[in-house]
Amino acid sequence: MPLVIISCVFIVIGVLILLKERRSFLGGMSFAFGGLFLTFTLLIMGLLKIGEISASSSTLVIMIVYALFPLLFLGVCAFFIFNTHTMQTKEGRSVTAKLSALLGINLLIAVPAFFYLLSMGSSNIPVWLFSILIFLLLSDLLFSFLFTCYLFYSWMYQMIPIKKKADYIIALGSGIRSEEVPPLLKSRLDKAIEYYHKNPTAKIVVSGGQGADEPVSEAFAIKKYLLSQQIPDVQILMEDQSTTTFENMTFSKEIIFEDWKNKDQIPTILFSTNNYHVLRGALYVRKAHLKAEGVGAPTALYFLPTALIREYIALLTQYKWFTVSMILVCLAFVIISALPY
Repeated sequence: MPLVIISCVFIVIGVLILLKERRSFLGGMSFAFGGLFLTFTLLIMGLLKIGEISASSSTLVIMIVYALFPLLFLGVCAFFIFNTHTMQTKEGRSVTAKLSALLGINLLIAVPAFFYLLSMGSSNIPVWLFSILIFLLLSDLLFSFLFTCYLFYSWMYQMIPIKKKADYIIALGSGIRSEEVPPLLKSRLDKAIEYYHKNPTAKIVVSGGQGADEPVSEAFAIKKYLLSQQIPDVQILMEDQSTTTFENMTFSKEIIFEDWKNKDQIPTILFSTNNYHVLRGALYVRKAHLKAEGVGAPTALYFLPTALIREYIALLTQYKWFTVSMILVCLAFVIISALPY
């Protein structure tokens, strides 16, 4: 029961924060953490209750705990590891392509090691070494669980339908190798065009500068593609100086408010990106003090794990206070557990 109460507290805190600002990283993670932890707690309580009913039910619970759960766990790890092979086959070898396999291997090692250490205790190894290992593994598992929370929050954010009439649509750029847009960027632009056809008076802000390895600016390539799709030139605004998502939002904001004629009202703004990038884009929108909602284009399944892991790492880097706080929570837990009673 205490775990249920703790989970509900996290849910309530998350809801209160999200009602005020649905682009809050703390609010979203708090709600997702509470919701997933409550689901897991109720599942375990339910299995224990079923096990008390009869011997046959107890056998079923044992099969679920000792057979189904491990198989599901191994299946998830195998998916992440195999996904790296698919990613490298389709996208080429790179450090980021290996992120999926690293996560799968990490889980395969960390989860069994954590439960083995708990069952073994500190009797066979020095207490200080046991504490360090528990701290490292606990931190590892906590951030792995928070990755699941991030996935849930990201999905939840995108499930809220956008019905407002748009005045501007920001089309966010991504890496290019020529003047032609690659498939990943094309999906973003097609999503922007989809919303443009729903709002034919809207203007599309093409946003993205030129990287050191790019022949032209991303904005130039985006505009070229939009023109080929019969989007009128007068409906396209260029922002070709940004090099990060935050600059995308900041510089696009300046261009939009320079163009906006009705100064008595605030324009309604959308930004178009890939589905895995919508949440982080929304958080940068908030940081840039721009009121805008994100729409996400579908992404190939093989690309999603690596992309989502990369987004999660970027968010942990951006919200350093959150990352440090979680590490301190793990450290405090280990220290309190080690105190003599």
